[in-house]
Amino acid sequence: MMNKYLKSHITAAAFCAGVLLAVSCSTSREPRTMRLFMQSGRPNIFLPHEESAPSGVLAEQVGFTTSSDTLPGEFEEVSDSTDDVWKTIHLGGVDIVAARTVVKQVTMREGSVRLEFNIHVPSLLIDSCWRVTLTPMLCTSDSSGFPLPPVVLSGSSFTRMQEADYKAYRLFLNGIVDPSAYDSVYLDRKGINKDIACRQRFFYELYGKERDRQLAYEKWKRLALERQNFWNTRTQANRATLRHRLERKRIEESVRRYVAGRDTLGLWASYDRKYHRTASFWPMYRLERELTADRVPSKFRDLYNGGRSLSNIHNYVLTATDSMDISRHRYFYDRIAENEMNDRNRDEIRRRMIPFPYIDSVMVRQNSDSVSGHDYIYNYVYSLPVTDGMKKLRVRLESIVEATDRSTWRPAASDTLLFIVASLSDLVDRSALDQYVIASAETDSLAASGPVYTPQGEEYAEALRLLSERQYRQALPILEKRPDYNTALCLTQLGYHKEASALLDQLPVDSRKEYLHAVVSARQGDDYLAVEHMLAACRMNPNLVLRIPLDPELSDLIPKFFGLRMELDRIAEGK
Repeated sequence: MMNKYLKSHITAAAFCAGVLLAVSCSTSREPRTMRLFMQSGRPNIFLPHEESAPSGVLAEQVGFTTSSDTLPGEFEEVSDSTDDVWKTIHLGGVDIVAARTVVKQVTMREGSVRLEFNIHVPSLLIDSCWRVTLTPMLCTSDSSGFPLPPVVLSGSSFTRMQEADYKAYRLFLNGIVDPSAYDSVYLDRKGINKDIACRQRFFYELYGKERDRQLAYEKWKRLALERQNFWNTRTQANRATLRHRLERKRIEESVRRYVAGRDTLGLWASYDRKYHRTASFWPMYRLERELTADRVPSKFRDLYNGGRSLSNIHNYVLTATDSMDISRHRYFYDRIAENEMNDRNRDEIRRRMIPFPYIDSVMVRQNSDSVSGHDYIYNYVYSLPVTDGMKKLRVRLESIVEATDRSTWRPAASDTLLFIVASLSDLVDRSALDQYVIASAETDSLAASGPVYTPQGEEYAEALRLLSERQYRQALPILEKRPDYNTALCLTQLGYHKEASALLDQLPVDSRKEYLHAVVSARQGDDYLAVEHMLAACRMNPNLVLRIPLDPELSDLIPKFFGLRMELDRIAEGK
């Protein structure tokens, strides 16, 4: 009973400590979050930027690692109303372009895109008596959205309340007795000692009875075997004597016949038959005794059949099961029932004692007291594998404020950041399909429904579709039948840079071809040749200057060559 009261007092004391801590943060009957309802601040997300370079990009290069860079110049804001807003922008690898005017370029790795944005929490929403949980929600084109690891801002008072709640719950758990410890906590040992001694005495008497019977059986068996062995020895000796006596007679007769010149053939068989007739007829030669179950007394027959020896006598011992059977009716069942009820309801009690549990798998856990009085900004970075068909990524922020008095507040919806996933497949030259268009009077009426291609054109169009959907290995066998710019683009995406470079050298010079050649040369490590092709492409088409930041291979060349940035700016300005 002492354990019961001690456990109750410990649990109550710990629970009261948590309640007092919560009350200390609330001096009135109004909820702690009341002032949040009287303001319009909200946590929000925005794209990072730098003062020296107000624009930039997110880029990922398949098979390569790039470094961060910023770009001067202005980008046109992308509208979310169109499905392919960067159709005219040709990218190297897989790039992300945010649908906002301020984007920050970050390093990407193979097969994934790296989203980077800032989470902003106004200082008004930071307090020592509550916790702010900020969960970015990522929506892809093929999913309704899933949460990213949250950012948690916990005040010191809120953290102390959590620690007190967890301490109280640990004390509660320590008060729950495991069933394996029932014998040491709830068992009446004094009452069962007599029963255990009685059971042990009973087991000893059973063993003593079987031991006496085994000793009697072994004594009888020893005498029976001695008598049996005596008679069996006599029988075997008689048979051996008969055998050797007949053998001596056979040898003597064989010698006499040999001396007399008579035939000895068949003499051995004759004596052998005589031996078997005699040995099988007279009992003194053939009757050997054998100890069988029929000759064993009925009181010892089970011992004989089982072959039991003195060391094989089974003795019973008091096991844990026997102890449980003995003590089963001597437990304190009222305390056991209370203990089992607490054990069954531990999850419900945990929810009651810990209203605000720790959040697992967080991106960062920050003590809000360290940023009290200031806005909190966290640079959030998340890498996401690129899948086929991934074109748009939307990120919004879900937030909740939870106070020590268990009041909550959810702010207004945050802004939504739109990232558009673009691909090098946007560099596809679809004008190559024009040579496969069927131009005749019969097809003029079909102009409204789209061009009609020859069978070769249909196959080529399918290859371009596969190329646009980044299914490069499926597109390459078709494109290799008619090597052209699109074939070189496909080879580049698959990492066959040597083959792509050789094919590009054979193609007519134009801005698209020169730009792709610059990317291939940069990947091959020939920076000088890459710069030559890049400048040639930009001089033919100044709009390509805006594409360079989207290709890390080319943007990384700018700081390596003095004056290259100024030359590109002059080309972009038409000078």
